[in-house]
Amino acid sequence: MVSLYEKLSSSSDSPLSGLFQSDHDFDIISELSHDAGLNQMEEEARALAKAAGKDDKELDQIYYTIDGKCCSDPILVRKHLDSGVLDYLIAEREAKMLAMPTKEQELEYHLQDPCYVYVLLGACAMTLGCQLPASFVSLLKKVYTEGGLMPDALKQMKKALYGPNGYKNGDPYDFHSKNLVETANADSDDRKPNGFGFIGMNVLSPGGLFNTGMGNSFTSAIIKELRKKQQKPDACATCGVSAGPDGEKLLMCAKCKDRKYCSVKCQKDHWSIHKKLCEPACYK
Repeated sequence: MVSLYEKLSSSSDSPLSGLFQSDHDFDIISELSHDAGLNQMEEEARALAKAAGKDDKELDQIYYTIDGKCCSDPILVRKHLDSGVLDYLIAEREAKMLAMPTKEQELEYHLQDPCYVYVLLGACAMTLGCQLPASFVSLLKKVYTEGGLMPDALKQMKKALYGPNGYKNGDPYDFHSKNLVETANADSDDRKPNGFGFIGMNVLSPGGLFNTGMGNSFTSAIIKELRKKQQKPDACATCGVSAGPDGEKLLMCAKCKDRKYCSVKCQKDHWSIHKKLCEPACYK
């Protein structure tokens, strides 16, 4: 039996393998836009346009979204986000990503992985040319592979983060990915309309009942490590104790100065995970 992951990754131009191309991404972008206050801004702009005598066709062209490719006024939205709104969205989504999920949250996180949302927020901000905090970019580089992005989306984010010709603050970035409408309108011989004339495009977040094989933050060792460090920053990263064998202070990673250990053995045992996150303290 061919898995959904194998079907989607079998072609570099797979219709749902890139960023912004599925209902799942569209739903997340809609939520981020709402939380950024863009829906209210859009309503106010339409009201002003209507008062100025604009017709319905002109009103319908006013559309504010965090996805710069689809936004009718990306410069206005970028200024709004750079005023502090983006910092708020980052902090809120980062806190959710690094929080230990409760049993009640498991279904919610399977349907909309918080790491996936965090990465998509970064991608949207790039399309607008927002000022991304260095700490945000640093964490994106650590987690963009951990939230279940599809193959082409992973390549797109890697290029944006590492280059060549990667993202630069202030310059709207083109991921060269169709948006949802463009994907829906694209010709595809293997995607036939159903009995009602529609082509199903909904792709749920990887994991759970709809596992695509890409993994998610439930299975990611890196996300688990980041959560452990967030919850217990002053405990040994390996065994969790708060002091050395004789009550002495914990050892500290000499390179990053951001992870503690009760012994050299625990530090060595933890290196296979820590090396993926360790970076010189001067880079932070």
